[in-house]
Amino acid sequence: MKLSFRRTVSERIMQMWFELLEIVEDVVLLEDEDQIIWSYSSSGNYSVQSLYAVINHKGITPVYVHTVRKLQIPPRVQMFLWLLSKNRILTRDNLAKRRELADQTCLFCTERESVDHLFFHCSVAKRLWRVVLSFLNLPEVCSYEILASRWLASKRHTVNNIICAAVMWCLWKFRNDMCFQGRVWISEKQVLVWTAKTLRRWLPMFKMEVGEQAEAVILQLEHRARQPLELCWEDARSSLISGSGRLTTQALELVSTAATRSESIIGMRLENDSVNPEFD
Repeated sequence: MKLSFRRTVSERIMQMWFELLEIVEDVVLLEDEDQIIWSYSSSGNYSVQSLYAVINHKGITPVYVHTVRKLQIPPRVQMFLWLLSKNRILTRDNLAKRRELADQTCLFCTERESVDHLFFHCSVAKRLWRVVLSFLNLPEVCSYEILASRWLASKRHTVNNIICAAVMWCLWKFRNDMCFQGRVWISEKQVLVWTAKTLRRWLPMFKMEVGEQAEAVILQLEHRARQPLELCWEDARSSLISGSGRLTTQALELVSTAATRSESIIGMRLENDSVNPEFD
């Protein structure tokens, strides 16, 4: 279809026209009748209650903050997610706002700890989400906005919301144990086992159908925790290789250290073999 204008327009309006054409190109028209869908409720129907959840005396607020109480999880975990939504949990960047804090690094890595980093951008968090989301048949791309958007349709994503809430809760509890109890981080298996045990304690809260689906995910978590550890080359490759495709200084230092240790170990073995030779 070719359209023409009866008068000339400015460059700004013409640019807006081109942007509109790009949007229309992705629209697919069907033979079905048009329907009005209210996106702020799981049923798609408008209700005063759903509108009140979006609008309050302060204006428009993120709707997922108010849907936390509808999740089928313990009240203290609901409170935790509410504080997380408000960026009120005491990560080190939030603690630094209250008092002077010399060390603001993440307990799992060397980057600055924040809510977004700890639960989604940290290398440990990324690895956990990759494992858990594969069990839930969800895309690997994970962020707070993506997870919280499923809280709006809590009936359709009941099991997914429960599992994801348990992962964030257990990751936070494990982080606190490392900070205050001196617990040592070994591998992702620790959080996976903790998540599976937590979900088992929550099972009596669920209906039979939800409980069966949650049980299936628990078994997958337990099975994964029993598997041998894996090298995550995909996670480390971006930090060890520069944009030109060459190893960074950090990577060269790691390779050099590994080579030195290997040479010392081999030398010790050769020396032991010469002193105490073995015979068939």
